[in-house]
Amino acid sequence: MKPSLLAVGLSALVLVSACSGGATATHATTPPAKAMTGTGTIPSPVQTPTKPDRLPNPVQSPLPVGSKTLYTGSGHGARGFTLPASAGKASSITVMWTCAGPSKFNITAAGHTLAGSQCGDGTGVFGAKIPHANIHELVWKFSADNSVVWRIVVTQPPEN
Repeated sequence: MKPSLLAVGLSALVLVSACSGGATATHATTPPAKAMTGTGTIPSPVQTPTKPDRLPNPVQSPLPVGSKTLYTGSGHGARGFTLPASAGKASSITVMWTCAGPSKFNITAAGHTLAGSQCGDGTGVFGAKIPHANIHELVWKFSADNSVVWRIVVTQPPEN
C-alpha cells in the first residue's frame, strides 16, 4: 500500500483601500506559503498579531541617503503627533506602516484623509507619498479602532 501525501498550499488576499488627497499608496506582502507535503496534517492558520512589536518593520528597504526620520511609533487605536516645522517646507513626506486588526487604519490632517489601508492579519506593509500640496497641517492623527495595532515610520526625502 502506498502512503498518500497531501499537498497544502496557502494563499493570501490583501485588500488595500484607495487613498485620497493625492497620496500614492504602495503595498507589499510576504509571499504565499510554499506547498507542503505531509501525512495529512494541515498547518495552523496565521495568528493575527495583538502587539505592535509582533508586526513587520514597515521600512522594507534602506532609506535614501540624506532622508530624515520625522516620526517612528507604534501602538493601538487612535493617536496624534506633530511633524517638525521643517516638514512644512518639504517637497513630500513618505509614510510607511503596517497594521493588524479587523478595520481600517487612516492618517489624517485637519479632518482630511492623507492615506490609509485595510489592516487584516498584519502581514501587509503599506506606503504613501504625501505631496507638499497636502502638508498644510503639521498635526497628524492616526485613526483606527482600539482593536487595531500598528507600526509607522514617517520620513522626509533628501532635499536637492
